[in-house]
Amino acid sequence: MRARIELHDTDWTEAEHAYGDGADTLKWLLDACGEGPDRADRAVGVLHNCLVHQGSVYAGSAKAYPVLVDLLLDPAAPGRATLADLLLGITIGTAETEAVHHEIRAAHARATPRLLPLLADPVREVRHRVAYVTGLRTGHEELAVRALGERALNEPDPLIAAVMTGGVARHDVAGRAAWLSGALASRHTPAVRAAAAWGIAQAGLPWTTEVTTAVAEAWEHGDVLNGDVIEGEQWRWSDNPLAETLIAMADPVRAAEICLRLTQSEDEETAECGALAAVGLLEEHPHAYPAFAPVIAAVRTHRDIQIRSYANDLDALTPADEGDHPVR
Repeated sequence: MRARIELHDTDWTEAEHAYGDGADTLKWLLDACGEGPDRADRAVGVLHNCLVHQGSVYAGSAKAYPVLVDLLLDPAAPGRATLADLLLGITIGTAETEAVHHEIRAAHARATPRLLPLLADPVREVRHRVAYVTGLRTGHEELAVRALGERALNEPDPLIAAVMTGGVARHDVAGRAAWLSGALASRHTPAVRAAAAWGIAQAGLPWTTEVTTAVAEAWEHGDVLNGDVIEGEQWRWSDNPLAETLIAMADPVRAAEICLRLTQSEDEETAECGALAAVGLLEEHPHAYPAFAPVIAAVRTHRDIQIRSYANDLDALTPADEGDHPVR
């Protein structure tokens, strides 16, 4: 196993982690490389607590990074889903020093080309975490966009397909805009279409009627991006992707029409998406409130009590001088 070679070729002095000098890091990594699944799972759990503690990462986290990559690349390694989660945690963690930050960024960059085949890994949690890791900038943007784009349109899990699509949008490379535009087509899944529209919005790419149509149609399928398709995970690129997309549209009247279309749905998940998007948009642009009067009425009269509860949130966003400003 290559991970074992990496372990013994690494100087583990000054491998501090959350609980001390890191002298035990080598032991836990050796256990993680072992063939006993129970012992390996326990070791990875301990490493997660030590190397990613409440979102913070350390010198030991940087030193362990290439070993964890080697382990993840071994299809026979035990607990690969947990390993992938640990690797993602280190990648997006907050470093204790600038030096640690640079070490982890460098390790991430070196690992990116090797990790790309895992976008098609049979373990869905591995695909999910590696998709996020690939969506972060490392200097391999063209490779990342090609791999994410090829896989996103063939990925069977809607949440992972959306993550991959969003990852394409996060890399500023030639061809990205054309790919995102193509991903809006109705032949693609709602998750891919919704994520493509979000990506176009976030990248500041031209907004077209095709984007607006894709937004309205994709989100009629319910919570296509934020659902717990994988337990405990949401769509990390955004807390409220529909609201962010509608805000970027810069057309409150049309945004309100889309929210109304969603909130009038008999499907509770779809209606909640519309209500939450309206709240998010009005928090950002309260003077768009007049255009949302029909949305608020639909929320207030919805048959589901959970949807009706958002009416109070929307009412609280009424600007003090509402009515003195035209909708823009």
